[in-house]
Amino acid sequence: MTRIGNFYWAGLLLTGFLAGCGGGGGGGNAWTPIASTEVFQLKTAWDNIVRETGTRSFTVSGTYAGLALSGSGSVTQGGLVGTVFEGVAAQQKLTTVSATITGGGQTVTDTQSVSDFYDSNYLPLGTQTSDEYTVVNGSATIPQTARVGDSGTAYTEKRYTSASKTNFLGTNTYTYALLADTATTAIVRVVGVEQDSLGATTYTSTLRYRITPTGAVTPLSETATDSDGSMVFTYN
Repeated sequence: MTRIGNFYWAGLLLTGFLAGCGGGGGGGNAWTPIASTEVFQLKTAWDNIVRETGTRSFTVSGTYAGLALSGSGSVTQGGLVGTVFEGVAAQQKLTTVSATITGGGQTVTDTQSVSDFYDSNYLPLGTQTSDEYTVVNGSATIPQTARVGDSGTAYTEKRYTSASKTNFLGTNTYTYALLADTATTAIVRVVGVEQDSLGATTYTSTLRYRITPTGAVTPLSETATDSDGSMVFTYN
């Protein structure tokens, strides 16, 4: 989390796990979601996610490159700091994630960081990691309110290898949907789809948050998926 969402760190950890391994090779009672009739403050929820600081722990599960995975880790989010991004005033937020993941008899510990940039209204401007630089295409669209069943595209961004933007990698597109949960809450599902420069999908990240009508949010999980499998990060 994160903005709606921290789409980057899950993929970075997934890549780090494969590199560390030298390449790739529940029960419970039934529960029926309830479609709440409440009006949810979606933009307030977004703002709350952007402003969140501190550390959250998570567990890891999944199957990747034929390996059953397990593990745990934590995400630490810093506060917003004034800066300049693409020549305009911006707010920068640093998120650092550390995880220990076991699969195929090997254990890999990895730490990754991402900087997210926002305008004064907490709308995303772009991101930067050690090997990727993204810029939002146009402006993000986050509705002030939404109901269960609503969905849409929040924003798209262009991906480059660095701030020089000389090497175009492709795009990211982020969509949202409000799903049934309880009579007084909903699930916000945010899907980020990464495509290469030819338009082929290379990676998908799905984030789930629980939201109240006033815009309070609780992160639930993030699933990172590519052609080799998926990793699920569940917040404790």
